[in-house]
Amino acid sequence: MEIKVKSTQFIKPSNPTPQRLRGFKLSRLDQLAPPTYVDMIFYYKTTGHEVHDRCSQLIKSLSEVLNFYYPLAGRITRDMLQVDCTDQGVKYLETQVGITLDDFLICGPKIEQVGQLICAPDIVTDALVTIQVNLFDCGSLVIGVSALHKVTDAYNLVRFINNWASMNRTGRSDAAYIPSFDNLATLFPPMEVSSLDHHPPNTLDAKPVILTKSYVFNGAAISNLRAKASSENSKHSRVTLVTALIWKALISIDQVKSGHGRDCLLAPAIMLRRKKGPPVSESSFGNVWVPYPIRFLDRTEPKFLDLVALVEVTTRNMMSWLSKASGEEICTQAKACYDEVDEELKQNKFSIITSWCRFGIYEADFGWGKPYWTSRSGSGTSHEMVTLMDDKDGNGIEAWVSLNEKVMHLFEQDQDIISSSS
Repeated sequence: MEIKVKSTQFIKPSNPTPQRLRGFKLSRLDQLAPPTYVDMIFYYKTTGHEVHDRCSQLIKSLSEVLNFYYPLAGRITRDMLQVDCTDQGVKYLETQVGITLDDFLICGPKIEQVGQLICAPDIVTDALVTIQVNLFDCGSLVIGVSALHKVTDAYNLVRFINNWASMNRTGRSDAAYIPSFDNLATLFPPMEVSSLDHHPPNTLDAKPVILTKSYVFNGAAISNLRAKASSENSKHSRVTLVTALIWKALISIDQVKSGHGRDCLLAPAIMLRRKKGPPVSESSFGNVWVPYPIRFLDRTEPKFLDLVALVEVTTRNMMSWLSKASGEEICTQAKACYDEVDEELKQNKFSIITSWCRFGIYEADFGWGKPYWTSRSGSGTSHEMVTLMDDKDGNGIEAWVSLNEKVMHLFEQDQDIISSSS
């Protein structure tokens, strides 16, 4: 696949950010977030539009929506305590792809090809967001967006993209997606960087070859899993079912690797928006989530039903605790969970899983209809993790699984994964 960069520029908010807003303080949850990038790619099958007009409109609407999301156009200060919101801009590229989108998708795109549709982080200018607009020969368009996790979580990034889409389609910002700046730095007070001894996964010395593959668990597969796990009074969520299935496979693989059973940690995340507890709103800007530990202690072969119950009970207990916890207690718990993850990774154990389900990733209509597909980049991943996303019809889940190449070889052969996914 031939892809050529046509232009590169930095897009600034259409209006200068007021002086009083130029220092956006990071919260401790921002500081604790891994120094990785959240990436998403949106695929649109479009024809009959003038390419130049479409791209010009995208730039104009992006500039307008950045007035609301002004921290994304700034730069993090060296002390890692705040974002300098002086409108340096987001990095914006346009490319020409020498293939039709149908030809790209027809046999299932290779991960390395998908990775070409999104720009690598700009470590020279320290841009917090990079956007790559890819123009295919057929007139179809694919938009790749990458943002520094220290400033935004995935939910907030989706809201930004959906608001940009609304601005592009209607000329107006969608009030439902306008961010609020709730002074999370007060609720979750930041610490001096020297006090943060959390070492995220990609800073570890060991750098194994990581492979990424996408697995789709459609609505029928979810129904089958629910039937296998159901008790009289339970209706298990899609996320719980797929989480338990993938974790079961990985625990079994760990037992094969280590030659014996050992306890295994899973560290999912709970979004604090929509939850009882700390006073944060659904529109709060920043990292508004907390990881929590779920540990499988049994040294025997894991059972799917038991893992479903373990995930549900631990998650329910965590939500109950969050409803009463202070901001300081939540930060302490998050730090402790990150430390547990680091220890697991040092023992070559898998532990990180995150869900983007119900984030609205298929709502981004720029004026050409909703996305035909959304994906992650799948390339450049430096650690093992799983990201769960809605499939297109909203009844299933698409799991982006990044694993050590040797573990991936075993994961691909797991009969439960094979029978439940495509």
